[in-house]
Amino acid sequence: MKKRLLVLGSTGSVGRNVLDVVERHPEQFEVVGLSARANTGLLAEQCATHPRARFLAQDPDAHLRMIREAPDMALRAVEPGESGFVRLIEATAPDLLVNCVVGFVGLRPTLAALEAGIPVALANKEAVVTGGKILLEASRSSGAPIIPIDSEHVALSQCLAGAKVEDVRQVYLTASGGALRDRAIEEIAGATIGDVLAHPTWRMGDKITVDSATLLNKGFEVIEAHWLFGLPFEKIRVVIHPQSIIHCLVELKDNSILAQLGTPDMRLPILYALTYPSRIETTLPRSRITDFPGLTLREMDDERYPCFSLALRAARTGGNAPTVLNTANEAAVGAFLAGKIEFSRIYAVIERAMGAVAPASIGSFDDIVETDRQTREYIKAKFGF
Repeated sequence: MKKRLLVLGSTGSVGRNVLDVVERHPEQFEVVGLSARANTGLLAEQCATHPRARFLAQDPDAHLRMIREAPDMALRAVEPGESGFVRLIEATAPDLLVNCVVGFVGLRPTLAALEAGIPVALANKEAVVTGGKILLEASRSSGAPIIPIDSEHVALSQCLAGAKVEDVRQVYLTASGGALRDRAIEEIAGATIGDVLAHPTWRMGDKITVDSATLLNKGFEVIEAHWLFGLPFEKIRVVIHPQSIIHCLVELKDNSILAQLGTPDMRLPILYALTYPSRIETTLPRSRITDFPGLTLREMDDERYPCFSLALRAARTGGNAPTVLNTANEAAVGAFLAGKIEFSRIYAVIERAMGAVAPASIGSFDDIVETDRQTREYIKAKFGF
């Protein structure tokens, strides 16, 4: 029987890769739902390829435009709005929710799916960063697993298979270092949008590419590893690995080190996540170890990546601090990509917000939403965006 998939964020970089994997294995998967924010041209093409899929255009104007241009699709549409994702989940009842959306908006559908007992394949880092505690509680309560899509966490899940946390001395998440990793530190502040988006090994969406340049994405992944694998923060380290071939290493207490390797192709961890707990033959390019370049690992330079230190501070503080971190970063990266602030100001915006929003415990989804609201209001008042 085919696995029925609902793909949120299907027009983004990860979403397109998900559909590429799906379309290579039509005997394994059926797409029952798709969503996009506003790219209705591509969404319409995807709907044509997957004619049984319901769809959601998050942006109300995009939704109206799509219905107007293709009125025959109206019966397949789900109304946009705050609960649009939840309505799409209810309308499709998928076997697996594949969450590829970017930002805090991905938390609500992740929680809704888990509460309904639907497994979630998760590329949306922000959901775990802001709501790790409540997502894990929902997963345990319903029995629906959270299956990571990030290459590092897919690698970690394989290296930790059968290992106990107490047997783990250290895990190492690898980071490419982003587009500015070889630039002189004094030149980083003036980096242009084009400079920052020129990632040397991965092809990703704009926000995650900026987060890679600040290394905040790796701070998010540290928080994810803590929640998804029950690892204390002191056992999680990050090292720079420019080739992006080694995705994680796990050092065990008997001094052995396990590593997971593969070409930097997001479709490989996506395939693992979609077929978990099974593996299947695939037509995706093989990872031929004799073709790999020389592999190097080096310590991370804290001075080059100050945003990473903010992520660790938020992680160890706990409560609502990771939500403040995430919301401030979303706002600052959005302002940078819009040409409103310089690259170096991303750190300043996040650091100010973390010092301004009152600490609070997190017990529910509403607590997280309230912290997000307070942080956005503060940034709007302080910085004007």
